[in-house]
This record gives sequence, structure tokens and C-alpha cells, in this order.
Amino acid sequence: MTTIAYRDGVMAADTGAKFGDAKHPWAQKLARGPDGTLYGASGTASEWETFLEWVRGGCKGDHPQPRDCNGDNSFVVLCVAPNGPVETITAFGRERFEPPYYALGYDACVAFGAMHAGACAEDAVEAAIVHGTGTFGAVTVIRHGL
Repeated sequence: MTTIAYRDGVMAADTGAKFGDAKHPWAQKLARGPDGTLYGASGTASEWETFLEWVRGGCKGDHPQPRDCNGDNSFVVLCVAPNGPVETITAFGRERFEPPYYALGYDACVAFGAMHAGACAEDAVEAAIVHGTGTFGAVTVIRHGL
């Protein structure tokens, strides 16, 4: 279970993951591509980990594709290029948005509410950890330009 938030060149995510009934608070759900694009992934851990390893390996070749699991995605990716629009990658294609902030994942509604009230991406994920039902662990952050 995951919450990823993006605002003003900063992407944040929790580190919680569930495997059956066990909770593990050390998942790394964010990566920076060689061109500076920020990526955050949510969904089936084994599948989004493969996608993020592709990013960390330099984005060579075609990226791993999310699968359609009976109308749901096996994983979803939030990606934002430097000075670019917000994009999502799902089993159903790629969508582009130009919002002032964006969130996805299990407790995205909490993160959206926090950012609507003025929170940064990091604080929005922290709000999801405190007030959501599926977001846990620590908050990790990546930034454009660093």
C-alpha cells in the first residue's frame, strides 16, 4: 500500500509494503531517471520494483509494462520530467496532466487534501501516514535538480 505525492519539483512516498499479513517499512518506491525525470510507483511490489530497477539501470530499452488485472493495474507509475507535465503510466496507457500538485496510491485522497490546504509533497505523505489506513513507514523524497 502506497501514497506518492508530487508538488513543486518534489516527489515523496512512504516506505511501507505488505506481503501477505506481514508489513515491511523499507520499500524504496522512488527513482530518478538519467534525464532527471522523477518516478514513483505503486501497486504490486514485485512488478513496480522491476520498473524502478529499469529506471535505476538507465532506462535502456522499453520499460516494463503494467498488466491489466481484471480492470485494475498491476502497478501505476507517476513520472514528472524536469519542467514537464505530470504523467501516469498504467496498463491502460499513459496520461498527461498539468495540475499544481498530484497524488496517487492507496491514501491519495488524504495527500490531495493536504496539498489543497497548502502542504508540500513530503507533508502530504506524512498526512497519509497519520490519517490514512494503508500508508506507513517513513517518508522518502527526491527532487528535481539535485
